[in-house]
Amino acid sequence: MPVQQLLQKLFPKKFAPNITRQEILAAVPVRNTLVEWETNDQEEVVLKVPRRQDRVGRVLHRVFVAPPFKQVVLDEVGSDVWQLCTGENDVDTIVKSLARKYKLSRREVELSLANYLRTLAQRGLIGLTKR
Repeated sequence: MPVQQLLQKLFPKKFAPNITRQEILAAVPVRNTLVEWETNDQEEVVLKVPRRQDRVGRVLHRVFVAPPFKQVVLDEVGSDVWQLCTGENDVDTIVKSLARKYKLSRREVELSLANYLRTLAQRGLIGLTKR
């Protein structure tokens, strides 16, 4: 096994591929099906991210008694983005929707959304596909 593949296997987040802004803007965001979600009373999206299930994860779970998932609460804008990441809306549609709702310029929304989607993709919460 080549060294690069071994490093990616051992440290998957550290060696995640860099995604350019142009690639993000041309993509269609899709939610990870392993991540369960619901909305709370404040209309915020609450993600339930499953913990590691490999050998290391099982050992850590035994040592540190922890729930089988981690909860992440998204703010209002993050919740709107999550709900629009259906696999049917491309990034351009999401940009237009957010710009209209929050009365921002397209450029402001594009920059912030590209960074936010990159973060979600690197954490494995969404995938970015091409049409």
